[in-house]
Amino acid sequence: MKLSTPVRAIAAGCLLLWASLAQAQTFVEVEGGKIAYETCGESPKAIVLLHDGILHGAAYDDVWPLLCQRFKVVRYDRRGYGATPAATAPFASVDDLAAVMKAAGIAHATLVGSSAGSGIAVDFALTHPDAVDGLVLAGPWVSGFKPSAGFIARGLKLAILIKSGNLEGAVKDPYILTKSADAERARVVALLKANPQNLGGAGRNLERAGPEARPRLAEIRVPTLVLVGEVDIKDVFDQAQAVAAAVPGAKLETVPATGHFMYLERPKDFAERVERFTDQEGALDQTRPKAD
Repeated sequence: MKLSTPVRAIAAGCLLLWASLAQAQTFVEVEGGKIAYETCGESPKAIVLLHDGILHGAAYDDVWPLLCQRFKVVRYDRRGYGATPAATAPFASVDDLAAVMKAAGIAHATLVGSSAGSGIAVDFALTHPDAVDGLVLAGPWVSGFKPSAGFIARGLKLAILIKSGNLEGAVKDPYILTKSADAERARVVALLKANPQNLGGAGRNLERAGPEARPRLAEIRVPTLVLVGEVDIKDVFDQAQAVAAAVPGAKLETVPATGHFMYLERPKDFAERVERFTDQEGALDQTRPKAD
């Protein structure tokens, strides 16, 4: 099928726009290794995307171009995930995040974290409060919260399936995605098969643990949005509610028809929530309490 001249022009324009927004993945040297990261977009407002503990930065593929149209956006693969090599020496995730932001030319940003990535975002906000404009915590898992017996049993079941090579069985977990999300499940399986190191944990035992965040949540003084998928597991719901209650002024939203990987299943909805939140930060900036 031939495209008409106007359609070809529009398509070419879109390609040129995306080429101007996106930049090739590059590396920043960090303590005992290097971190793969990429940036896109041009704006005074910056967003950093932090992935969960199973996937890597590519999990945000569908959200990435939507946010890049209006903000400067950075995403990176943590140690041992995606294109980032496993750690060979002790490291701190908050230091890695600081190094990525510096390399990307970002002095402060809104941090958008998924699951374990939310924990890093919270730790960073407590360690570097002046470098954080706001927090979006999706399905948060923050240090200091203890998993229930049911959550631990589920984790063991998933670990057995993964170790046996049954990734398809593992991603049928009812809390990750909704029952009808077959295409998204296939994407998760494809990402993990292409990046088996994501599940290996190699070198992650070298991460230096900082102070637990849960007792310090009231110290956070930036706008905070907590998101939880409608079908996510009870532990995550409970934690989302506890975090939202503990962080001054935090807002809690349930994202309908999605599970833990809400940005995979409902990327447009997720991006719009992040956009609205980031746009509101400027109005809130003059009135919110400042960090000591």
